Amino acid sequence: MTVGEQYEVAVSLRLTGEFEPDGVTAALGLAPSKQWRAGQPGGAPKLRRKSDGWVLKLVDNVGSVDDSIHQAVDRLEEINARLQPVVDDPNISGCLAVSVDAPANCWPSIILSNSTLSFLTSTRLSFDIDVM
Repeated sequence: MTVGEQYEVAVSLRLTGEFEPDGVTAALGLAPSKQWRAGQPGGAPKLRRKSDGWVLKLVDNVGSVDDSIHQAVDRLEEINARLQPVVDDPNISGCLAVSVDAPANCWPSIILSNSTLSFLTSTRLSFDIDVM
């Protein structure tokens, strides 16, 4: 990546498992971007959700991938005291999901800062990145 390259980047907190999505909303004090219950229709007409889910879009912009991830982690750090008990629930799996829309034959460089890695480690959130 050359300096100044910009991409469409979306970063979300994704929680899945066996839980009451409204309970997560109450615990975090934030309305989700989307939520669902196991058994509800999924993305394709005949698919059914296998687990409960709760998603909060943290960043949706055009910018550098690294900066977008850092912005998302900053937002999560603000609610860390409320987030930690949620992700500590053994029935909930948490993930910081990153989606990058890159032009053909262009692969962005992605560098995670020490503070981002420390946050992911302390919260036990997994990290998923899709470059499309």
